[in-house]
Amino acid sequence: MALAITRTLDPMWRGGRRPASRAWRRALGSSLLTGTLAVGGGAVLAPGPGIPAAPAGASVRATSTCAPVETPTAAQNASTTGITPTSVTVGNVSIITGPVPGLFAGAPIGVKAYFDMINSQGGVNGRKLYVDSKDDAFSGSQNQTETEQAIASDFALVGSFSLFDGYGCAALAQNSAVPDVSVTLDSGTNALPNDFSAQPLAFGESNGPIAYYKKHYPNAKTLGAIVSDVASAKAQWEGQLAGFVAQGYKLGYVDYVNPLQSDFTTDVINMKSHGVTAVDLTDVDWQDGAIFVQDMATQSWHPALVFSGGPLYAAQFISHAGGPAATSGIQIGQGQALYLGQDAKSVPADQQFLTYVKKVNASWMPDLYTLYGWASAQLFVQALRAAGAHPTRGAVIAQLKKITSFGASGLLGTANPAAKTPTACYLMAQIKNGKYVRETPPTSGFNCNTTYYQPSGS
Repeated sequence: MALAITRTLDPMWRGGRRPASRAWRRALGSSLLTGTLAVGGGAVLAPGPGIPAAPAGASVRATSTCAPVETPTAAQNASTTGITPTSVTVGNVSIITGPVPGLFAGAPIGVKAYFDMINSQGGVNGRKLYVDSKDDAFSGSQNQTETEQAIASDFALVGSFSLFDGYGCAALAQNSAVPDVSVTLDSGTNALPNDFSAQPLAFGESNGPIAYYKKHYPNAKTLGAIVSDVASAKAQWEGQLAGFVAQGYKLGYVDYVNPLQSDFTTDVINMKSHGVTAVDLTDVDWQDGAIFVQDMATQSWHPALVFSGGPLYAAQFISHAGGPAATSGIQIGQGQALYLGQDAKSVPADQQFLTYVKKVNASWMPDLYTLYGWASAQLFVQALRAAGAHPTRGAVIAQLKKITSFGASGLLGTANPAAKTPTACYLMAQIKNGKYVRETPPTSGFNCNTTYYQPSGS
């Protein structure tokens, strides 16, 4: 699973026009986050021909930590903070403003959309669901403060998404009776007993897409990649690379791209000269991917395989990467349904997702973070409903610990939130004639007859 930062609120992109300069995109000092932040040990990539030395901190597999977990008291487990006879209010701490306005605004939108659907059905045990949305404004200290505020006034945290969720980890560790049902980017937060994710963190890669590429592109065995120079992206890349190497691939070239970089011509030329036949664009956002594909076209370079673990599945990517001609044949292997509408006929939850998101914000273009907000809300509601007519924080956590299979009604590959085990399920799609087209399974669902590769010691 990869989580690429999007900038969908930028007016230049919203208007459907390419910006005059690429530098506009780099107000933010990082371009990608991933959901497979390292949790184990392993070797560091050694420099070599075509493999530049990783920047300081490129070995990122040390587990993040926060304050020691405090065992909740009976009173904390019995807490009904945020609950009234007619309502349940949860907190959401996400990046909404800051260097990139609207960065993860989709997270609370997704939560509210799912809650609105449930409220239209009468709520949960007679209570309506509400979101207390907080904006950490790209600040770690503010994330910590707002997490503490949500713990003090809201029943749980649901669907939060922030680069700085590690700052709130200590508050959650000290209040371990408070459910945190969010897709976290921080391994320390992920390890907390009160943290439950619809897409749990792990180090490694699903073997399914790799096997698919081996079968359909047998001569594309030399990898090239650009990887955003942030810790979580580098951790993601190391896990992916280990999975590919285990199946016979070799690394030809990788570049940890500068957060201010807005041209990848040098990388294209270097990949070509180092014999790269398979380009991995999983660890950059769709905007970087679009520029890279344009630079490939400019250099008239057409490698046998260009693929992404998910970030290039974005409504804006094809048009901004040069249109159908430039993007034709790009492969997408991901653990999410084609949630932008392609799966709406076969996955009823897809149409519900799109419908209720538009009701919350008619101008919002749903993205991966909107989907994670929706899925997190669904996971929370499942536990809240099971906790009965008089839910407490402790009772909801007890129910969350029983959820060992969750796929957001077909929107996600099935994972195990209780055991923090990611999905190995996947689907394959290809860009054809300017559209994302399913390849396998051909009509709906995921292929789950595979394993999740995790290097030994991870």
